[in-house]
Amino acid sequence: MKKMLILASLAAVMMTGAPVAEAETMREPATFTDVAGHWAEKEIQELYIAEAISSSPAFRPDDQVTKAELITMFVKAKKLQPSTGSSPFADVHSDDWLAPYALTAYRLGIIDGEWVEGKLYFHPNQPVQREEMVTMLIRAKGDSGKVNALPWSTAIQTLQTYPDGSSIEKPYQRSFAYALQNQVVSPYENGQLQPEHAITRAEAATYTALHLLKKTDEQRTPAGLSFNQKLTVETTAYTHPENKAEALSYLELPLRVGIVAVDPEVIPLGSHLFIEGYGYAIAADIGSAVKAEKVDLFFASRAEALQHGIKKGVTVYVLD
Repeated sequence: MKKMLILASLAAVMMTGAPVAEAETMREPATFTDVAGHWAEKEIQELYIAEAISSSPAFRPDDQVTKAELITMFVKAKKLQPSTGSSPFADVHSDDWLAPYALTAYRLGIIDGEWVEGKLYFHPNQPVQREEMVTMLIRAKGDSGKVNALPWSTAIQTLQTYPDGSSIEKPYQRSFAYALQNQVVSPYENGQLQPEHAITRAEAATYTALHLLKKTDEQRTPAGLSFNQKLTVETTAYTHPENKAEALSYLELPLRVGIVAVDPEVIPLGSHLFIEGYGYAIAADIGSAVKAEKVDLFFASRAEALQHGIKKGVTVYVLD
């Protein structure tokens, strides 16, 4: 029944004969000891074949998924090569296995972290509530710009049609409403949204397989990243002197390395990017001087911004 509820929102798409994403690599199905006959068996196997999950003897489908497990699943399903560099999180050491995945998700705006006494924390071992998972999933899909365009009044009206819609915390309201409107998620059998429900590993695998797995026929960069569009742009640089926890981009993401300003007529807001010489980024900001094929890159300091200056002929890959 749970699988039917999760998949119900996709019924209309399936009936139209839309293509289904296929895994890039053809691994043999995993022999998990606890997946056979489970309602999420198909999606779990799809993620394994696509190398988005490992081949441990047990998958533990009914355990709660942690933040670390979820963002790793997202990054691997999107076929992203994890970033290298210093971890921005105080509770994820740079030499930890999680660090490259957390850094990638952070630069792409999938996660923000929490500022506590001047330090940024990810809380990797915490379970993920449904309202948080929905927001992370919508961001991972590259739909943050579409969420930002959704009027608050429309979002509230959408949520008020559900008995527990008013219990969704404000930071997640528009993403949840957008997800409902676009059949990314559905209410549970009792008609409730259950925003505080702790997502299981099976649920996480199902949403990931249905919405994030990359197709085999997508274009590839020389480094192997799949992309939808390749642009040649002029890049400039900016920074911000204010507290990092308070300075926000146009899409209301905290300013940080990875946030870039674009012309939305050229690069849709919310798009995930890979920028030559800069790395992963999210189109999350705008500027009066950022028009046409120009991209303004955020740097952590004025010195770094000045060092970058203006560069022409920079290759940008739009990944979504």
